[in-house]
Amino acid sequence: MDDAAKERLRKAFVRDGFVVVQGLLPVEEAQGLRSALTATSGVTDGDFKDVVDGVPRKWTKPAGVATEEAFQHLLVDERLLEVARTLLGEGVRYLHHNDLHAGYSSPGWHRDNVDRVHGVGGDWEEGDEAYRMLRIALYLQTHAESGFRFGLIPGSHRRESRLVRWERKAPRFSTVRRWLLGQRLAFARSRWIATEPGDVVFFDHRVLHCGGRTRGPKYAVYLGMGVQNRHFNRHWSYYRDHRTDLAYPAVPEKVEALLRERGQWPEQAIPRIDDVGSAYLPNAA
Repeated sequence: MDDAAKERLRKAFVRDGFVVVQGLLPVEEAQGLRSALTATSGVTDGDFKDVVDGVPRKWTKPAGVATEEAFQHLLVDERLLEVARTLLGEGVRYLHHNDLHAGYSSPGWHRDNVDRVHGVGGDWEEGDEAYRMLRIALYLQTHAESGFRFGLIPGSHRRESRLVRWERKAPRFSTVRRWLLGQRLAFARSRWIATEPGDVVFFDHRVLHCGGRTRGPKYAVYLGMGVQNRHFNRHWSYYRDHRTDLAYPAVPEKVEALLRERGQWPEQAIPRIDDVGSAYLPNAA
């Protein structure tokens, strides 16, 4: 990637909170990951014949990229790391927030960070340290076979209007909106990405996003990367210590050794951080 391309990516990421890099992985490699995912999950293309209301059979494995050998190489993949460094700067490290999905999708608009109400909580306080983390999405099916599109609201990592906040909370209005507009929001301009195998989406965890309805197979791999600071530590502790509903396992020793060897393991130990009063905590023990 030349300097001009990197600068375009950086500007787009600052503005929108996400970028799409088409064809970052060869199609054949993406197909291999798909085969590994079907073998790991037990979910095959035939299981998507029973899609109901655009939401197929769900299977997901928290920390699956770190714990399943067939996917561990992605954690130190230089192509992914080059883009991550372009967007965040030097010092990018492994972030213990990764998942494998076969059919799993969240059709409602949401965020993946700790504090999911815009402007409320530590994720939105950047006066001392910037929020420098990425969610990295690899979708492994074609748009033609699935109809899946990944929806994002550009700039929602920086701003959110009162009207958007209201419409996401108003159940009666949301019912009418879904009837008239489908998954689109009435008061925000969304961008829907029809990904192909090998395309990779890099996005700030705070960006509002939504999994589109599907009519067929859907397979995805998600990774986390970031620059270690208080936001990074808090995010790691949130998924490790507070999202008990997900039961995140520890990083396998073999994987930690690989990450240390490649300079991708955090330089400082991740403390337990209990300042999560404004965090999203569903069904936590």
